[in-house]
Amino acid sequence: MQNQIARRVRAAGRRLDDLERAAVASPPEPLRFRATALATATADGTLVSLRHVRIPGRLSLDRLDVAAADRLLVTGANGAGKSTLLAVLAGRLDLAGHVRRRPDLRIGVLTQDTVFDRPERTAEEVYADVLGRVRADAVPLDDLRLLTARDARRPVGDLSVGQRRRLALALLVADPPDLLLLDEPTNHLSPRLCDELEDALGGSPGAVVVASHDRWLRSRWHGREIHLRGT
Repeated sequence: MQNQIARRVRAAGRRLDDLERAAVASPPEPLRFRATALATATADGTLVSLRHVRIPGRLSLDRLDVAAADRLLVTGANGAGKSTLLAVLAGRLDLAGHVRRRPDLRIGVLTQDTVFDRPERTAEEVYADVLGRVRADAVPLDDLRLLTARDARRPVGDLSVGQRRRLALALLVADPPDLLLLDEPTNHLSPRLCDELEDALGGSPGAVVVASHDRWLRSRWHGREIHLRGT
């Protein structure tokens, strides 16, 4: 009897080991913007106002106001000025006209081609350096699933354009600004991540301005839309 009990215990132990090895992993957490106290405290009112903006051959816009928690989709043909408008909102271009920004406004930009200053540093090192160790530990890069563990340990100079963009997106997701500017954000993302990003944009704690020609994103957009026709 004791031998039978011992055999059954061993058999049950082996079966438990088999079940644990074959267990289905928990589904990964969907992509979402990890709000900070600063981002969630964004004041009401207008963040950026543009009046009579002119950049010859690139952009002509009489008026645009972006409010806190605004959701604005910028559409238009290639060359219509979508990327130029985002650069104007970010304060990266000289122009004719008037631009007013809220004091101490935190702006984050995802450009179409991301370049980091020190290409020899790994993606993990860049992530920790930009965010600060406390924030990087609170929102680990691996948890965002925008880069594989192997790519996170590679120098950013060795990453592809798409991988660098995903790292830049990770920085914005981990520490959302008051105004988030995204230029063709679904480029170089998998269909699953595109869907998750589109859903996550609705939960971003600040204002979001997206320039995109992505038909799927445009069909699901629930905010305002401005269509540029070029100059």
